Amino acid sequence: MTKTVMFAVFALFAAAPCWAQTGTPVATAPAVTAPAVTAPTAIQSSSERVRDNPSLQYVLIKSVVAQVIGVIDARALPLEPEGYNLLKYCWTSANVLGDWSEHAGLTGEMVARALETHSWTRDLGRAGYPPAAVAEVIGRYEAALIAAGFTTAARDHALGALVGALEEIRRSAPGATKIFKVDRCSRQTRSLVLNHKTAPEGGRARFIPYVLHQVCSAQQLAPDDPVRCDYWRNAKAEGPMSFAGPMVYSVRWPDGTVANGQFDPDASRDIGIVTLRERPLKK
Repeated sequence: MTKTVMFAVFALFAAAPCWAQTGTPVATAPAVTAPAVTAPTAIQSSSERVRDNPSLQYVLIKSVVAQVIGVIDARALPLEPEGYNLLKYCWTSANVLGDWSEHAGLTGEMVARALETHSWTRDLGRAGYPPAAVAEVIGRYEAALIAAGFTTAARDHALGALVGALEEIRRSAPGATKIFKVDRCSRQTRSLVLNHKTAPEGGRARFIPYVLHQVCSAQQLAPDDPVRCDYWRNAKAEGPMSFAGPMVYSVRWPDGTVANGQFDPDASRDIGIVTLRERPLKK
């Protein structure tokens, strides 16, 4: 983890409330430390862990996103003449996770905000803003979202505060680019609507976005267990599905064998269909 990212993590913990496993705010000491985690009496699912300790789980999710950062670099665009638009990449759960947006719930919102803040850190550095100052104001933005449960209203308010804080930084950073926010999500669609089939026919498939699969691994939950890693979705019997970003799949064939693998929806953009082929790995 870079010094800048670590600074942002510390700023996040300094400003965010500490949450117990019950999800109830409790008092925190002045020192900047990670929230204590009480060992659960039973193994929780991934989404339960996220809901029960959002502060700690957001930091974990942000570290996972940092390791699968290719989607951010793929969207990197030159700065616009009028300045830097904080909303230029349209980081929404639907654009990041496709049909898994609603199913992923709070975890999906955290993934989208982690992608968003990583892209800001990269782009604001290019726009002439000091990394340490950027990390601090982004940390306050993230803490505000955690405290309010990542609601849309909280994000709108936090965005306004972030623009004001960056404007303050710009006054003492010669050459820094002007900041603004214009929502252009109506112009961007990252997810791909694709059909799927198995070869040979008769396989029963299920899917999970790669980033959510990695979140479960980071939580030390079996990522291929659809009960513990509860973001898996069965393939639709008929009709297409909306995929966004790298996907993990599992297919059970009629003879009981199972094939697991990954695919990139972009590779099937032109033909509009994903073919899952039998590669038996285990009974």
